Amino acid sequence: MEYETKKGLMATNAQPTKRTPVLAEFLNSLAPQQPLTLEQRLAALTDSDRTFMMQLSRMVQAVMQMRIAAGDQSQGYYDLVTQMYGKVSPSKRRLVAEILDASDPLDFEPTHIKKPREDVTSSFYDSPEMQVAPKEPQQMNADFLERLTQSESSGDSNAEITIKDGRRYVGALQFGDARLLDYKKATGSSFTQDEFKADSALQDKVAAWHIADIDKTIDGLGINTDGYDRDGLRAVAHLGGKHGMKKFVRSNGEYNPSDELGTSLQDYYDKFAVQS
Repeated sequence: MEYETKKGLMATNAQPTKRTPVLAEFLNSLAPQQPLTLEQRLAALTDSDRTFMMQLSRMVQAVMQMRIAAGDQSQGYYDLVTQMYGKVSPSKRRLVAEILDASDPLDFEPTHIKKPREDVTSSFYDSPEMQVAPKEPQQMNADFLERLTQSESSGDSNAEITIKDGRRYVGALQFGDARLLDYKKATGSSFTQDEFKADSALQDKVAAWHIADIDKTIDGLGINTDGYDRDGLRAVAHLGGKHGMKKFVRSNGEYNPSDELGTSLQDYYDKFAVQS
């Protein structure tokens, strides 16, 4: 027996709905997206973002090398960049980790500590896919090292000044021989001040060590630093040395000498303290 093709409400030969531009936009946005390669994501960065990412990658690489040399294999690149630059967006931190995994892969498996449930949830909502309007990186102004570099030399790794007593301060962060000697003693390195000035990668390594060393001193002061901003104290230590920073804190700011250019410890503290 043959059946007639049904017509009316149950008809099966209805014409498909014409796809409008609005519908196409929704369907395309909901369709599975092919992930971009590392090279494609780097190519999409602006020049300033690319420069910033290179600087971050060098800093994290330098600190990782120092940790490995000390026998510390507790963190991978992503954990380390998160610890160092927690204010950078998660997508940028992941990008730095991927750059370093590709260029300087670790030969060990980091010891991971299981994250609390709320941290896992937070990391999910921080992922790029969950961001309606991805944040633009503001670290060219917000990151302490970048701000310090701009203040000291306007970002010029070849900068140099000589003060009245003949001492030279060179590089992007204007290091003198005394602080470079501290680094060489701590790491077993050997180089001249001129070699340091000519090597931007070495400058980045020394800068990472310099801040980490200052942070140890700040942490060693304990409750004495309550109420102080860490970036502000880092700046004080950079200008007046670690001993000067300790005297500044312990005297509640009464110890406040100025450098040859008239900048006081309090001036530098106020300039770099993060305003909430």
